[in-house]
Amino acid sequence: MKRSFITVLKDGRDYAKVWPHHSVTAAFTESRVIPVTRLGERWTPAIAVLNSALFYQFMPTEQLAQGILLSLIMLSLPLQGVYWLGWRARQPLSPRLKAWYKELQNKLKASGEVCQPQGRKGPDYYDLGVIIRKALDTLPPHEH
Repeated sequence: MKRSFITVLKDGRDYAKVWPHHSVTAAFTESRVIPVTRLGERWTPAIAVLNSALFYQFMPTEQLAQGILLSLIMLSLPLQGVYWLGWRARQPLSPRLKAWYKELQNKLKASGEVCQPQGRKGPDYYDLGVIIRKALDTLPPHEH
């Protein structure tokens, strides 16, 4: 099933909010993509406006279109990060990560927490983020 562009972006936003920022998740790519995307969302609009203003002020008018195009490309960079996060959120887990997911799920069940995967064909990365966050909040540190 194909998901729409807007749905993927929404999933990326939700996934960035759910993914825990902890040393347990430091090896995952998400731990690098999420902070860079947030930084880009904060600073890229200002840099793009500054770029357009500098092109307007100091370059010949024939090159103004190139400056605006460059600013538009800059503005798309954080969007690409959010899109990647949305795509990754719905990817199925590898067998090794699925085993870790099941282990955390069993530990949470033993402590009284209930975690149901949202993915249709088993747990995906979004579900992994949810269960890791619950495990970090609920379980003692030696059981993560």
